[in-house]
Amino acid sequence: MADDQTSAAEPVAVRPPPARRSLRIGRLAVPMVLGEIVGYLTMLILVAMVGRMGGNALYVRSLFLPLGMVFSAINAALAVSTQVACSMSKGKNAPEDVFPLTVSMTKVWVVVGTTLTLLLSFGAPAFASFFDVSDAAYDEFVWFLRWMSVVSLLGFGPALCASALRGFGFARQGLVLTLVSSFVEIGLVAWLGFGTGLGMHSLPIAAAFCAVAGTAAGLWLLRRAGLWRRGQRAPWQPATLGHVRSVGLPVGATLGIISLYSLALVWVLGPFGEATVAGFSTASSVQSLIIMPALVLGSATAIVVNQQRGAGSYTSLVPTYRSGILLSFAVFAVIAVVTFLGRDQIAQVMTGDADAAAVAARYLGIVGLTYAVEGPVLVALTLLEHVGGGGRAVVLNVVYFGGNVVVGRWAVAAVDSPDGLYWTVAVSNLVSAVALVAAAAYMRRLVADARASGAGG
Repeated sequence: MADDQTSAAEPVAVRPPPARRSLRIGRLAVPMVLGEIVGYLTMLILVAMVGRMGGNALYVRSLFLPLGMVFSAINAALAVSTQVACSMSKGKNAPEDVFPLTVSMTKVWVVVGTTLTLLLSFGAPAFASFFDVSDAAYDEFVWFLRWMSVVSLLGFGPALCASALRGFGFARQGLVLTLVSSFVEIGLVAWLGFGTGLGMHSLPIAAAFCAVAGTAAGLWLLRRAGLWRRGQRAPWQPATLGHVRSVGLPVGATLGIISLYSLALVWVLGPFGEATVAGFSTASSVQSLIIMPALVLGSATAIVVNQQRGAGSYTSLVPTYRSGILLSFAVFAVIAVVTFLGRDQIAQVMTGDADAAAVAARYLGIVGLTYAVEGPVLVALTLLEHVGGGGRAVVLNVVYFGGNVVVGRWAVAAVDSPDGLYWTVAVSNLVSAVALVAAAAYMRRLVADARASGAGG
């Protein structure tokens, strides 16, 4: 298990060669990418299973989705904050800090998550009215929203443990936790939903079981990794709220911006009919999978950077950032070409509707090659969020997404075609390369600040 970690004995003043830095980032990124893909596929499989349960199952779950995303955003924000804190503990060679940090972040989640659970539970009838839920599905929606909000409160445990493991360098153990949780949840929903006839009622039951079992497994992995000792105390860590403010809030804000952006683009394309909206939604689903390696590479690079910050090895920050960006250019050059050349086949696999597939292929044909630039940009933005530059990342995201909506709507009206929006996105992806410069400047500022305070090594 020790091979998952970087050696704490490595002299901080020695700068490793670029190939070694890229390998270090890649060793973290590969299991993290696999974990994200497993999570994505799990979601698709569950949606497909719910769609075959009949009745109002798919309709009710679809209504719950935007509300469930609020839980997901908070979960992600606190999980990333935990990952950052544990990465810095790794750099300090302080495994004894991991468990207290994890418990402190759990306390934050209990306060925030309980508040949200109560809001959704007591407000379920109001949300049903807001969504104009049909009379036939009203009772099911209220029941499902209340129970899933309670279950979602439990779901933070596995995510928190996985983040702590990844932050300290145990990425493969985090992957194991994700795999086990996904397989168990799919198996339970299949057995309870179809085998016992519970239908959609199986979802909160399966999610609750996986949350409790996943938390237990995560704690066991933390103990096995030496990050939690029997009888260890877990006093409140004052740095917890600082990590939430500097890392968690920008991450949550970015997720919120992306959600609003998706709704805005559907609004822009609405006048062109259902096939255009469906095709764009299909292309967006493909795009979510395509950009996933960028988010993971950014996260993996940030783990290494934060470990170096914890160790006081500030002279390594800029070279590590450069290695992460160069690695992402190599990865996304391949992804961009494959996406462009295989756009028709990809669209046909994603949807059986010929018109929607044509729209999706058109979007990927215009935007596909620009992923070679957008991928590294997302790596840089993710890194900024994880190293304290989240405010800059949020501003850059607002400019990018807001510009796409405003300029895209104007371009659509000017050419009377959805292509106006697609070309706007493509050009924006290229122009967004300015984020690479902004991230590099921030990394240099971290180094300069460290030197000014006498902490740079």
